[in-house]
Amino acid sequence: MRIAASLPMLLLLSLLAVGCGGKEEATTTTAGKGGKIYGGTYTLNVLRGDPKGLDPVQVNSKHADDICTQIYDKLVDLNSKLELVPELARTLPAISEDGKTYRFALRTDVKFQDDGCFPGGKGRRMTAHDVKYSLTRCCDPRTQTLAFWAFKGKVRGASEYFTAMNAGDTAAKDIPGFRAVDDSTFEIELVEPFAPFIYYLVNSLGSVVPREAVEKYRENFFQHPVGTGAFTFVSWTNREQIVLKRNPNYWGRDEQGNHYPFLDELRFRFVTDDKVQFSEFEQKTLDELFGIPTEFYTMVIDTATGKPTQKYAGYQVQSTPAMLTWFFDFNTARPPFNNANLRRAFNYAIDRQKIVRYVLQGSAYAPAIHGLVPPVFPNYQTDAIKGYDYQPELARKLLATAGYPQGKGLGPITLFIYPEPRLVEVAQAVQEMLTRELNVNVEIKQVEFAQMQSQAELGHFSFWGTRWYGDYPDPETYLALLYGANVPAFDTLPSYPNGTRYRSADFDANFRKGVATIDALARMAHYAKAEQIGMNDAPLMPLFYEMHYQLLQPNVRGRWLDAMARMDLKFVWKEKAE
Repeated sequence: MRIAASLPMLLLLSLLAVGCGGKEEATTTTAGKGGKIYGGTYTLNVLRGDPKGLDPVQVNSKHADDICTQIYDKLVDLNSKLELVPELARTLPAISEDGKTYRFALRTDVKFQDDGCFPGGKGRRMTAHDVKYSLTRCCDPRTQTLAFWAFKGKVRGASEYFTAMNAGDTAAKDIPGFRAVDDSTFEIELVEPFAPFIYYLVNSLGSVVPREAVEKYRENFFQHPVGTGAFTFVSWTNREQIVLKRNPNYWGRDEQGNHYPFLDELRFRFVTDDKVQFSEFEQKTLDELFGIPTEFYTMVIDTATGKPTQKYAGYQVQSTPAMLTWFFDFNTARPPFNNANLRRAFNYAIDRQKIVRYVLQGSAYAPAIHGLVPPVFPNYQTDAIKGYDYQPELARKLLATAGYPQGKGLGPITLFIYPEPRLVEVAQAVQEMLTRELNVNVEIKQVEFAQMQSQAELGHFSFWGTRWYGDYPDPETYLALLYGANVPAFDTLPSYPNGTRYRSADFDANFRKGVATIDALARMAHYAKAEQIGMNDAPLMPLFYEMHYQLLQPNVRGRWLDAMARMDLKFVWKEKAE
């Protein structure tokens, strides 16, 4: 059964405010058109802590992408329905008949944010040459890029440029597939048709930056970002917060003629204790709360109705099945997890139903027994994928086949996780199940998120916990995690997004057929074949598909929740407190 027919993509509960206590900020506000209000500070929390950085070519996490979205613009973006819309481009691109050339007509009224990197501190006009410069940086290893995967083997000349730069050959100054035709026209030429390519550009890697800022701040650009977005960077206090302020020269307007953004200031705080975060939301220190701590879930949500309990009916509560899967990765390139039967044994030993029901108290959408791709993509038959259900006897047989009967000969396994409560709870459950069913000694080690990501990408871990937000509404965003071409040629380079370093010629062949197929139904069929091959090889351990919950203070307006949990705060405004 197709997901579009069986799964509501969005359940939105927006409840009237009745006063939730706490202290309201004092701020100066002005009236806009249509009853909207300018002014105020919007404070939210990033539970994962500080991002690795805010240079678009180095973004490798959802929370970094959320912050970058406020600072930078891209050629195209997604709206609240996850439909493609133009952003720095005036319209969606014209695509050639052979599907290989994308031509963008750019806006001529966009300026970079005022910054000391420009003469007189005044931002200049953004042009097609800036787009070319920005995308070229994604393909330059000297930038420590994590974005090359999006263009590798796809854009004409991108791979050759990366190889030349990596070898120190600075004579290669250009990527022929990136062309600034004139100041307001930009073209991208692909090696061959790649149907989901346009979606790649809605990620942070598609952000446009000025050369002046990169050259002025150099290795510190990651913490002094400059873009064309609705908010400008103010400060970053490590382990405390990032502050952004309104860009008074932002080009965007709403349908009533109001200039975006409405808010004066954004504060991204880094409270890593979900209980403290929840308490601060109740006290109105935070304007929004993304995610409900597991132990508070039944206090906030009535599990019989899926609606807020009476105590929390005064807040706005939004929910939707998420484009998000939690899973544990195996490093398939080194022992012991270069053994597929060992990986399969680990998978069959896990009772995912019990994790969702008891550990997560029903707050997740569903156990991930149908593979990596979550069940939120129209026309993709997730339930046709055979993943891993709970079969402990089979798990023990596979463990013996792998050469470790009753766990003998398999030394202690370290499971690396970052200190997010939801991940910690699930990791402890997996640890207990592997010990009970397979007699495997699993040690859990917590490291900071940024450190864990970088070490995992470099191949330093064998077994680690993570999650993947879909970057765009196409299953390819998940299958790219298993695509062999996303593994670097050199072991010393980071492997992103294929952190497992999994390679399969059969998977790659079906993946390539899928991305080259324009017809959506046929593309999904190729994707499904690829995913089944990947699941058979078990390079990772899918655990559960997430459900998004977002709580807003009663006076917040313009904040939506979609399956990707995208955050575009230029649309948000706050009513005056009563």
